[in-house]
Amino acid sequence: MFAQMGGGELDELKRIGAVLVGGAIGGALRDLVDAAVGQIHLFPLGILLINLTGAFLLGMIQQLAVKHALPHWVVAGLGPGVMGGYTTFSTFAVGGWEALRLAPWQGVLYLVLTAVLGPLCAWLGTKAVPVRATPDDEWEAEEEVSL
Repeated sequence: MFAQMGGGELDELKRIGAVLVGGAIGGALRDLVDAAVGQIHLFPLGILLINLTGAFLLGMIQQLAVKHALPHWVVAGLGPGVMGGYTTFSTFAVGGWEALRLAPWQGVLYLVLTAVLGPLCAWLGTKAVPVRATPDDEWEAEEEVSL
């Protein structure tokens, strides 16, 4: 079956496989971190830590992908795969709703911290990659990097 596939089809299978494996790894990591950190007085500290570290790491992955022209299947496995499994909007939404319902001021604090610090962590992640690339070495980000 695989012998009859073209290069593009095999690349697509590698990408999908990397996302599947990465998603399983990221989901397991999310559960481990949330179980280890948990909540502090109804404040979802574990989910906040997951979302902020995930934003930072996703920023790093994006920068590494652009600066080092990583294969698409690697970017897909690390970005949508691992980081997609590690951080999810649904976890953020449920954690926020529960915090708002049980401890309104902590819920508001959690939502504001995530909304403000999340993009900041993503930006810091892009700055944490110490590479010097010439414009010829960089990808066309709008065409190549899809996280």
